[in-house]
Amino acid sequence: MAAQNAVVALTDGRWFEFLRSLAADGRLDEVNFWRPLAQTDFRSLAPGEPFFFRLKHPINAIAGYGFFAHATRLPIGLAWDAFRERNGDPTFESFLSRIAEYRRESPLETALGTRDVTCLILRETRFLRQQEWLAWGEDRGWHPNIVAFKGYDLTSGDGVALAELVRNGAPAELVDEFEPVLRDERSWTEELAVAREGQGSFRVRVLDAYSRRCAVTGERALPVLDAAHIEPYRGPASNHVQNGLALRADIHRLYDAGYLTVTPGYRLEVSRRLKDDFDNGEVYYRLGGANLTVLPSNPAKRPSPEALEWHAANVFR
Repeated sequence: MAAQNAVVALTDGRWFEFLRSLAADGRLDEVNFWRPLAQTDFRSLAPGEPFFFRLKHPINAIAGYGFFAHATRLPIGLAWDAFRERNGDPTFESFLSRIAEYRRESPLETALGTRDVTCLILRETRFLRQQEWLAWGEDRGWHPNIVAFKGYDLTSGDGVALAELVRNGAPAELVDEFEPVLRDERSWTEELAVAREGQGSFRVRVLDAYSRRCAVTGERALPVLDAAHIEPYRGPASNHVQNGLALRADIHRLYDAGYLTVTPGYRLEVSRRLKDDFDNGEVYYRLGGANLTVLPSNPAKRPSPEALEWHAANVFR
């Protein structure tokens, strides 16, 4: 079903121009529209609905958009690790300085602090050509005292003009149900290396679904937690949260290599090949046969049984 709601957000010009400079043909697969403080939950859009960039005075125009994927709060370091330059800065140091500037504190204070940043994660971001920018002022219901964003109905009033700016559909991984990806839809660079689009968004969405804990061990240390694909990445549709497991890094490696699998009943199985190939693995055999320690509280975000069956049949040794 087509999206009915949209948000127009006040957008920092430096963030916009830097990301526009990275965009190929005006497109980036994902960006982090961050806010400097850990603010209240963002509930204005559902995944797949458009989020428009309105540049500040004196431009006062909409200059691009992306599709809302997820809202969360992240430590500054993890936000950088997940999105890097797609945070709108070329280096971690400049990203840190930008946050400090908004918080009115020194970069050192920001680096040593514990406050998270709010991350509004957008997929399939488009930067319009300047001749396509749409003036957006008080005649569109945008008042000068708006400091963050305003919602619009795409089916009526000024929202119709927003709908006409959208040139592409929402990413496939944002639909309600995951369907196994039967065709390779990956893009390739000129060096014939796979371009894995939307990986930052996938990681954050999966880790949040599992309450930032390893599904097998319950580990909470974020630096060692990964979002594992159950079926391998074959294009953006593979980034559905139902095709993901939150796993500690070592377990992720063994899962991808086929030494571990998870049954459709959410039980961990360990292959005999682990001992045969490496004459080791006792710590993992102790985990085998047990149910997963952590599952998403939302049933709609739990692993797809079809994807788990595929892994057991095609990857598990």
